[in-house]
Parts: sequence; C-alpha cells; structure tokens
Amino acid sequence: MIEKIRRFNIQKSGYISILMGVFAIAVHILVLLRVLPYAWINGGRSVSYQAAFQTSLSSIIIILIGIPITLIASRIVPIRLNRLWTIILIIWLWIGIPLDLVGIIQQLLGTMFEKSCMSIITIIGFMMDFRIALEKRL
Repeated sequence: MIEKIRRFNIQKSGYISILMGVFAIAVHILVLLRVLPYAWINGGRSVSYQAAFQTSLSSIIIILIGIPITLIASRIVPIRLNRLWTIILIIWLWIGIPLDLVGIIQQLLGTMFEKSCMSIITIIGFMMDFRIALEKRL
C-alpha cells in the first residue's frame, strides 16, 4: 500500500495539498466576512462570529505556515536546507500526520457542512501530506 502511495508524484501531491489549504482558507475567510454562518465551522460550537473569528484566524495562520513548508518538502520550490532546518521540516511533516487524522475525525463528527464538504478536503489533504511526509526521513 505504501509503495502505491510513493508512486504518486510528490510535486502533484504538493500542489494538491496547497490547493486544499487554499480552499480551507477561503472557507474561513467567508466565515470572517459573514458570508457563511459561523455555526457551520468548529463543529457548530462557536457561539458568535467573534468566537468563530478567533478559530478561523488561527486556522488561517497555521495553514499559511504550512504552505511554504509544503512547497519546500514537495520540491516545488527546490531549496537546500541545512541539517537543523531539515530536521525541523521533517518533524513538522510527521507531527502533522496524526493531527490531520484528528482533523478528519473532527470533520466527520462536525456540522453537516463539515461532514459533506470539509471532510473530503481534509481527507485529500491528509493523503497528499502523507505522501510528502513519506519522502522525508531523518
């Protein structure tokens, strides 16, 4: 199974992962702009747009940090890193895998919007992130 995953092009995985991140950012921006109801995200636990604002803003920041890491790790932007930055990159990638799994579970237990739309985005993002992480080892 892992060999089949490894055969998928790492740069395509990077582009798809970034696309999923951009889609998630767009959803959070739509909530911040009050185009989408705040009750659609965060499992419906946000009690106001103010509370959803904090959740959406932190999600956007985390995704924005992950995009350059994905660009480098998937070799879309070919940068040679020294040993310390390589270790940091690998740790970020592998810590993200179980967090992605938790995210999938949260989406599947969330609101109808999260179950029907965001869970698919999260699953695709997980598969692409896993492919990229497979390439990187200490």
